[in-house]
Parts: sequence; C-alpha cells; structure tokens
Amino acid sequence: MTRRSWLTACGFALAASCARPKRIGFPGYALVATAGDQTVTAVDLTRFQIVRSIPVSGSPTMIAPGPHGTSYVLTPQTGSIHLIDNELNVACSRHLAGQLAGLESASAAGNLWTTTPATRELLEVNSAGLEVVRRHKLSAEPTAIDVTSTGRVAVAGGREGIVELFSPENSRPFRAQFPGRIGEVRFRSDGKLLLVANYHDRSLTVLSVPDLEIVADLPLAMQPQNLCFSADRGQLFVSGEGMDAVAIVFPFDMLEVEQTVLAGRNPGVMACSATPAYLFVASADGSDVCILNIETRKVFGIVEVGQRPDFIRVTPDSRFALILDRTSGDLAVIYIPGIRQNPLRTDRYKTGGALFTLLPVGNTPVHLAVVPKLA
Repeated sequence: MTRRSWLTACGFALAASCARPKRIGFPGYALVATAGDQTVTAVDLTRFQIVRSIPVSGSPTMIAPGPHGTSYVLTPQTGSIHLIDNELNVACSRHLAGQLAGLESASAAGNLWTTTPATRELLEVNSAGLEVVRRHKLSAEPTAIDVTSTGRVAVAGGREGIVELFSPENSRPFRAQFPGRIGEVRFRSDGKLLLVANYHDRSLTVLSVPDLEIVADLPLAMQPQNLCFSADRGQLFVSGEGMDAVAIVFPFDMLEVEQTVLAGRNPGVMACSATPAYLFVASADGSDVCILNIETRKVFGIVEVGQRPDFIRVTPDSRFALILDRTSGDLAVIYIPGIRQNPLRTDRYKTGGALFTLLPVGNTPVHLAVVPKLA
C-alpha cells in the first residue's frame, strides 16, 4: 500500500467511525493552479471530486476570486491574466506584459492589481475586460503587494528594501527605505497601518499610512517569512526560520508581540478558521500540519497530510482546511468540525485531528481559490 493510499484509507476510516453530519462538503469549487500542467483543476467541494481541468496559456501561480463565482488566474511567465466564468470556462485572456508578479484586488468586484518586475511598474487592471486602466512607475523590482478596500496599494521592493504606497487621493507615492531586505507587506484591517516583514532586522516594522513613518519595530524570534491574519484580522501570526514557533502579534491598541508559542517543527505557511478559531501551521520541511487553538494558545492536533504541505486555504464556512502539496500533487482535506479537542501528550503522533480525504489534483499545485456555486 502506498503512503497516499494509507493516508486516504485512514481518513475515510475515521470519518466512518464518527457520527457524520447531515451536510458534507462546501457548496463551491476549489480552483487549483497546477503549474506543472499549465491548467486550473476544478474540484467540486460538495463531493470532493475533480470536475474539470481548465487549460491556460502558461503555468498558473495565483488565483483570485471574482464576483458571482468568477475567478482570475495569473500566469506570470506569459505576462497574462485569465478570467474564468462561473461555468468554469476561460471567458477572457489578456497579455499585459512580458512578465507579471502578484495579483490582488481591493474587493471581489473591484479592479485588479499586478506588477511587472522587468519594467518596474504597478498595473491597475479592469476586472471586466482585463485592460490596463493605469500604470505607476516603481522605484525597485516588486516582490510583494497588498491592497486595501479603499484602493490604497503597498508594493515591496524586497531586495532593495523599498516600500511604496499609492493612494487614490495622492498623485505621487510615499516611499520608505529599509537598511536591507524586506518580505511581505500587510495592511491592518482599517488600512491605517502597514506591517512590513523586516528581514534585515528580523522584526515586524509598523508604518503609518499614508506617509510611511515608523510607528513601531517589533523584534521577533524568527525570520518573518510567513504572515497570516486571524479570521477577524485582530491578530497576526508570524512564522519562519530561526525557531520552531509562531509569534502572535497584536496590531491594534498596544502594538506588541503578545507571545511566541511552539508550533511543531519548522513552521511554514499558515491559515486560520473563524469558528472555531484555529490556526493551521504546515511544517516547512515535514509532512504534517499542526492545529493551534487560538483562544488557548495551545497546539492540540498534528495531522499527516502527505509529503510536504506548501499552501493552506480554509473554506469560507470554516468547515474544511484545504492543503496543497506541490511535491506529491495532492490536495489534502481536514474536516474541521471533526477535530477532537484533546491536548497533545508527549507522544508526537497523538493527534486531535485527522485527514478527511486526499485527492490527486495534478502536477505541481501551488495555489488555490474557493469560489461559490451559483444556484
């Protein structure tokens, strides 16, 4: 029996042994960017079955949900964005540049934002026809981007340590220069502060918006490689090289690292559910996902999910954690209401959660978005 077969069999055996809820599945699709196949794999989340493989011209790396069950797919090497309609067909494709990086939108119905590393530009793209509405010159090669609901856009030039902020009310961007490399940038939920992963100082630097003045610099026990907000965006979780732990940051009121908690071996990518409030932490060099209760600050579950989990997304109803493994090409699924609230003992394999199912989705899955089915 292969490892994949064993994991799947264990998941279904546990599901069969427990009282099953009346409603299984989520009324929507998981659209998976399978970069190695140059396709988007559509998984029906009501049945956990692949229903379509959607070809796109290039290797997709990001998918952003759009309005009314649509979605936008980025193929960076071809410099294109593709619109997938609610019937899972490519409705429009647009070549915008030689190469693109990043894809964000202020809201499901708002315009899209992407960047061009070679020409150092920020592009605002009409979400209906995918035409470029506006171009902004950048001071550095873009490596990360974030957008607020009011249309403000922050762009990080990670290698040069530059942050630029573009606002609808200002004709020129504000800039902040760091002494060394930076990583991700994240707006606070009210858009009044910008949080910057400061690699050079191993800290989280907080900047005012829009003038980008330093408000606070919070030292961390790890390199801030991964940033994840709680579902209510009231807490920020940070993981990275340097410590087998997750830092918990309060971005409101008193800006502080509230505490640092152990979270498995070499914590990597993360995702949060709303109710219950759990943090799912993938091992960056292992095959498991730790489950941390956000309220108690304790890890109570470790779930084996395949070979190496690279991406996690929680469904909007907080019932399923969807985990991609680019090495094995699988989508692992954890059924959140079925997680048992048993604190971990010294036995590492005593878990409070279990795998629901494991589904092969294609070659090198790197990103996914969840979109609803229309009635």
